[in-house]
Order: sequence, then C-alpha cells, then structure tokens
Amino acid sequence: MSDKIQKYEGKEITVYFDAPRCIHAGRCVHGLPDVFKANAPGPWINPDAADADTLARLIESCPSGALRYERKSGSRETAPTTNSITVEADGPLTAYGDFTINGEAQPAPRATLCRCGVSKTKPWCDGSHAEAGFSDAGDVQPFNPDEEPQTGSVDIKTLKDGPLYLIGPHSICDSDGKVARVCAKSALCRCGASKSKPYCDGSHAAVGFTSD
Repeated sequence: MSDKIQKYEGKEITVYFDAPRCIHAGRCVHGLPDVFKANAPGPWINPDAADADTLARLIESCPSGALRYERKSGSRETAPTTNSITVEADGPLTAYGDFTINGEAQPAPRATLCRCGVSKTKPWCDGSHAEAGFSDAGDVQPFNPDEEPQTGSVDIKTLKDGPLYLIGPHSICDSDGKVARVCAKSALCRCGASKSKPYCDGSHAAVGFTSD
C-alpha cells in the first residue's frame, strides 16, 4: 500500500483515504460529520461513528475515489456493469465503472480526472480548475445516445503530453449525466485548450501542454 494512503480501521469496516485523489467535494464531512472530522487533531476518520451500511453508501458517493472501504467480511464496492465518463461543468471528467489506468487496476470504481491542464496531481483532478478559471459547460453533442452500452473493462491511457485515450466500452455523458455517445475508443482533452471539448483536437501541442 502506498504511504500516501491512510487507513482507518473500525470494528466492522475499514476506510482508506488516498489524499492525492481528493477534490474536496465535501460529501464526506457534510454527509457524516461524526465520522469525518476535517482539520481535527489526530485521526480525522472514525469508522465506528456510523453503522457500516450507512458509511459504505456515503463512501460510494465520493466522486474521486479518494475514499474506499473494505468490510471485515472482505467485501468491497463493486463496479457497475457499464462504464461512464461524465464531463463536469467547469470541472473534471468523472469516471465510474470497471476501469484501469495505464493498465493498472484501480482500488475503487470512481475517479475524477483533470481536464483543465493545471492539476498538480495529474491525471487526477486536484481542484486547480477553479483557481485557474477553467470554463466549459460540459456540453456533449449527442451522437448515438440510444445505443446499448456494452459491458467490459476500459483502460484509460494517459498519453505523454497528450490526451486521455480510452480503449474499451464506455459512454460519454454531459454535465447533466445524459448519455451523448456510446463508444469503444475515445481521445479526451486534458490540456484544457481543445476547441472541440470534451474531445482532443491536437491543441495540446500548440499550447505546450506537459503531463508531468
């Protein structure tokens, strides 16, 4: 386990927190303030301050995957049968499903991926889009929204100094969560400069985007 991942063990459930993936959505501290105590001295997560089912449901609402859990029985959150990428308004790409990143399995079926180009924790979003004034409504032109999505895993490749290249069945959704495109491959902008967002149009080369 990475030394950046914090572990909080309760009687029925263990909670893991991966700080670099957190986008500070606040669902944890607002949803279960007795469990999640931000800026508290000492351990900030107390898994025993809520019943395990309630805590598990709350963790599954964390969009970034920074929070995950494992019950004492060994059970964990399961990925949905189909994969989706949601283009958040003025924000990141939210991935939900059975996905790998550069071939590496992910501990949770949720992630928020930078598309403004300025995150310090690429490929993860770190909230820098707000400070940078990134603006995009999250609109996606409908292409084949009624097509039946296929099942299977999708690999999200972070091309060096280039886009996110997705290989495998997935749906691309607009900021309202409506499916706009069902596809097996896509190249999604992560430099923030594409004129055809959410898709890559090659602008990363012109603006000198670096992924490191």
